[in-house]
Amino acid sequence: MKHAWKAYRTYAWGYDELQTISKSSSTWFGLGLTIIDGIDTLYIMNMTEEYNEAREWIEKSFNIDSDAVDKYNSHFEVTIRILGGLLSIYHLTADEMFLKRAIELGDRLLLNFDTPSSLPLAEINIKRKIASAYRWTSNSATAEVGTVQLEMRDLSRVTGDRLYENVADKSAATLHSQSKKDGLVPIFINPLTGRFSSGVISFGARGDSYYEYLLKQWLQTGQKRSV
Repeated sequence: MKHAWKAYRTYAWGYDELQTISKSSSTWFGLGLTIIDGIDTLYIMNMTEEYNEAREWIEKSFNIDSDAVDKYNSHFEVTIRILGGLLSIYHLTADEMFLKRAIELGDRLLLNFDTPSSLPLAEINIKRKIASAYRWTSNSATAEVGTVQLEMRDLSRVTGDRLYENVADKSAATLHSQSKKDGLVPIFINPLTGRFSSGVISFGARGDSYYEYLLKQWLQTGQKRSV
């Protein structure tokens, strides 16, 4: 971990990822993905110097209004990686700064749930506060709309604001009300109609996470809600 972090710090600090062969950086979200994805590991491994530096970056440089985030990114990926990373380190440290950043981001991510079905649109421009479907289809991937509830519910539970959990529950209710074939679901669903729009069923891309998160969501909701 020290070796990997040193390389990232040297060649890609503040950018999303390190390109190891070229010793350069790459930008996916424009939100310092490696820092947020890795800070909980730094904390758990007692890498205090590296942790403090990462914390300082999140406090002073994490900016959802910067030009670096003026692009369309996956709502799903931003939720599980950035929002999830901020919530993870908040749970470990109880540091309110991390929660503040999570709330800032979570409020933007709510935009995607503003659909007739409450199912989230696939992409978001965080800086411009615009939610949209994919450029190549009006559908959303079932794997994506069936996983983002986890972080939104958690954000409600740590803030006491039911808004995030309410949108999560509404989207989950729409998704789980649709007919299934032996418990299996197609890989695309239309967020405008709330109905599956493809007959293709897969445990691979666009279907996988839906099944992975069924147990997680059942546990998170107190083993009382049918999923």
